[in-house]
Amino acid sequence: MELSARKKQILKAIIGDYIRTAEPVGSKALTEGHELPFSSATIRNEMSELEEMGYLEKPHTSAGRIPSPQGYRLYVDELMEKPGETADDDGAALQQTVLAKVRELDHLVQEAGKLLTSLTNYASVAITPALAQISIRQFEIIAVDKMNFVIVVVTDSGTVKNKMVRTVSEVTKDEAELLTYVLNQTLTGLPLSNITAERFDIVRRAAGLTALLAPVAEYIAELIAELSDQKVYLDGTSKLLRFPEYRDTKKAQTLLDYMEDDSRHLLPATRKIDGIQFFIGPENGENPLSETSAIYAKYDIGKIGQGAIGIVGPTRMDYAKLSAQLSRFAKGLNRLIAETFLDDKDAKH
Repeated sequence: MELSARKKQILKAIIGDYIRTAEPVGSKALTEGHELPFSSATIRNEMSELEEMGYLEKPHTSAGRIPSPQGYRLYVDELMEKPGETADDDGAALQQTVLAKVRELDHLVQEAGKLLTSLTNYASVAITPALAQISIRQFEIIAVDKMNFVIVVVTDSGTVKNKMVRTVSEVTKDEAELLTYVLNQTLTGLPLSNITAERFDIVRRAAGLTALLAPVAEYIAELIAELSDQKVYLDGTSKLLRFPEYRDTKKAQTLLDYMEDDSRHLLPATRKIDGIQFFIGPENGENPLSETSAIYAKYDIGKIGQGAIGIVGPTRMDYAKLSAQLSRFAKGLNRLIAETFLDDKDAKH
């Protein structure tokens, strides 16, 4: 059912007051605190109808009302004032704080999440892309002795991985150098998803039956599985305890335990984030997150894919302010990734 302009105006005022005070809002507060062109009786009637329609809730201990998740959803979709462009102070802070000596994308994303917590005072969630489209830039095999070798793999996202492996029999220097050459000629520059068993078979035929082939192939398979999996970095959960919604220590502990037990619980219900996206109350699933809200923004890693960064807090949050701040932050993160990791040909224009 379409809400009248009057109902929308009253709902917007209630949500604004509740975000600011964390106290249920009554008709008297609306009459005295806002220049609404309606009588107290009209406001009371409209509030009752908004409650019946599911946009407001009435706590048992108060005569006032609070917004429901449905009310917040209408607010962010239709009623919230969309802020204009402002100075990118958050992006500048990101540049100064994170850029120093960050060489790996995962590390950058994790540090960005920590900075977002300090800027917003909310718990932050930083999610790496599923890197199926990432490729390996270089292989190097370093001999420790004739049976022990270090395999070094560099990806085009700046990640450097290495592992010590031991062979079942001795491997000559020439065999190790040939395998390194074949790996670089055969497997570099391909998306991880394209490094298949058939590709490994090409390596085997070209490099011969060296004892080094099996442990190298095993490590590359492990690495593909690791890099293809999304990582979720959670920071600042203790920030939630400052909100009155979590004065109930049992409720707060249940939420914190759920979030920290497996941060993958915080992966958005829809993996494809388009601009700023809100997940309000029950939209987060039937779990302790059903009484929280999350705001996410995407960031791009060129042709490799997209990740997301966001905040989690009570449903009573300043959606307009926080979404504008998160939007600026994500733009700064996009620029930083492009400058640090992407060649011009890889960046999206």
